[in-house]
Amino acid sequence: MMFLLHGWGLNRRVFAGLEQALGVPARSLDLPGHGEAPYEPGALDPDRLAARLAVSHPGAHVWLGWSLGGLVALSLAARHPQCVSRLVLVGATPRFARAPDWPCGTEPAVLQAFADQLRVDHAATVRRFLTLQAGPGARAETRALMAHLQDGGMPQAAALAEGLAILEGSDRRALLPSIRVPVLFVHAATDTIVPIEAARAASRLVPDGRLQEAGRGHAPFLNAEDAVATLIRDFLRD
Repeated sequence: MMFLLHGWGLNRRVFAGLEQALGVPARSLDLPGHGEAPYEPGALDPDRLAARLAVSHPGAHVWLGWSLGGLVALSLAARHPQCVSRLVLVGATPRFARAPDWPCGTEPAVLQAFADQLRVDHAATVRRFLTLQAGPGARAETRALMAHLQDGGMPQAAALAEGLAILEGSDRRALLPSIRVPVLFVHAATDTIVPIEAARAASRLVPDGRLQEAGRGHAPFLNAEDAVATLIRDFLRD
């Protein structure tokens, strides 16, 4: 069984097309405070959420994490290895914010600007973030992300604030060498949210990590659905 974890501001509906294209048993989950999932303070903490998922979904499964969902999937693979047979990370990085020893991250000022905007109008902030995810000129992807957001429901403001704080402050790099299952990084060279250099660096820190480029923007499974699905199926057969 494959379980899919979405990114900040979205919901499980974003994976509807990819689930169908994969052609394998798969189920997308809403993160706390997103879509139909309830929320309580602290519920999005990657370690806490990973522990909860390990209890609610026992057994060794394939886990796919996109963006913020990737941080949770990394924690699950490192802290609860009995629950993960293989790991797929799409547009994901162990550390989102740039640092002196991590030059391939997002400028902290950019994340802080989103946090400031979130306090003023959380709906408008999410819409702006979705536009950045699709990339310049990618109107079809932007429309698709907006549609998935509307179909699955707008996330709660408190969950958005917590998720953004996690993106600003989380650093999962120390977990990567301890992951003993095969890890596939799927990334677009034109991702403006998480530079592909972050995926290259992260894949080298995993004992059995490999990187495949596909699509464009931060959500390559929207514009290169079949290509991403093929990469994942090949990875599962390898």
